[in-house]
Amino acid sequence: MAQDFDPDLEMILADMRQEFIEETRDKIEEIDEAIERIRNRSGALENHILDVKRLMHSIKGGGGSFGFPTISKIAHGFEDYLETTGSAENVVPADLRVFCDNISAILESGREPDVQETKMMLRSLPTGRRQGGGQAAEKGMAMLLMPRGVQRKIIGQELAQFGFRVSIVEDPVQALDMAITLHPDFLIATHINAKMNGEELAWALHKTSATRNVKVAVLTSDDITEEMRESIPPGTVLIAKGPRFTLELMQFIRSVGK
Repeated sequence: MAQDFDPDLEMILADMRQEFIEETRDKIEEIDEAIERIRNRSGALENHILDVKRLMHSIKGGGGSFGFPTISKIAHGFEDYLETTGSAENVVPADLRVFCDNISAILESGREPDVQETKMMLRSLPTGRRQGGGQAAEKGMAMLLMPRGVQRKIIGQELAQFGFRVSIVEDPVQALDMAITLHPDFLIATHINAKMNGEELAWALHKTSATRNVKVAVLTSDDITEEMRESIPPGTVLIAKGPRFTLELMQFIRSVGK
C-alpha cells in the first residue's frame, strides 16, 4: 500500500520554494542595479560584471532544486553569453536585462514553463557579442561539451563571431538534457569525458528521437583508425588534434551551419 505524502514535509518544501522565489527576486534587483552601473559606466566595469555573474551563478544553483530547472538553464545561458562575448567592453547591458526579465517572468507565474515554452525562452536569449558589441546574423545553434580552458574559450567565441548561438556544458548527461531541450544543429565534444566518452554521447543522441539529427564532431588527441571511424553513428565525425585540426573543424562547422 502506497504511503501518504507527509503534509508537514509538503509544507516545508512549499516554504523552501517560496523562500527561493523571494531570494531570487532580491538577487534580480541587485543584478538590475549592477546592470545600471554597467550602463552608466560608473566604476570598474569588470567588477560590476563579476557581481552579476556571482549573483546569477547563485540563482543557477538553486533553480533545479526548487522546481524551476528553466531558471537554472537561463542562468546557464547567461554564463554562456559572457564566455562567448569575451571582453567586458563588448557586453551590452540590454542583453543582461533580457536574462533577468525571463527569470522574473517565471517567478511571477509561480510555475515551471512547459517544454515548448522553455525551448522558446532559451532560444530567444541574447547570443555572444562581436568586438565592438555587434552581432552576426544567426546561423544556428551549437553546443560545446568541453572542459573549461583556452581551447573551449576560443572555439566558443569564434562560433559566436560566426553567428552561432552557443550553449556550453561540461557533463555528457547535461549535454543530452540540453540537446533534448534546445535541439542544436551540432555538438562539438571532446573524446574523453566523465561518465561517457564523445562517441558514446554521439550514439545516445543518435538513439534519442528528439536529437537524432544533431551532427556531432568528436575531438581527439589519438590517431584516428578505421576501426574508430566505423564505431561512430551517422552524422558524426572524428577530428584529431594536429596540423589539420582547425581546417577540419571549420569544414565541419560550415557543413552543418545554416
